[in-house]
Amino acid sequence: MMFLFQDTLEMCSRETEFKSILFALCYFHAVVAERRKFGPQGWNRSYPFNTGDLTISVNVLYNFLEANTKVPYDDLRYLFGEIMYGGHITDDWDRRLCRTYLEEFIRPEMLDGELSLAPGFPLPGNMDYSGYHQ
Repeated sequence: MMFLFQDTLEMCSRETEFKSILFALCYFHAVVAERRKFGPQGWNRSYPFNTGDLTISVNVLYNFLEANTKVPYDDLRYLFGEIMYGGHITDDWDRRLCRTYLEEFIRPEMLDGELSLAPGFPLPGNMDYSGYHQ
């Protein structure tokens, strides 16, 4: 299992993009994992989302940012929504919801400071590890 530490935040040469997308990815993971608590009102079926999904998604994010000059938002959303997390999802409506979350949370506007993950909850700026915990 990978834990997020200061080293993780600094491992990518494109630190600003990495931190912003990583925060949104962690938020997405929390949302999809927490929806399980609501049974059939959260997801139509039960899915085994776990930290392994987040870990592999962070590795994919790192590799894609290092390999591309522009952030491949569409590719990242596809990989996270159809393969990493979507690989667990068997219901079409659940898959649609997963994609919708990713379309809302992982967008170019996040780098401009214009994105709120929820009403009154803007994406935090570029911080160190302890800053994200406050």
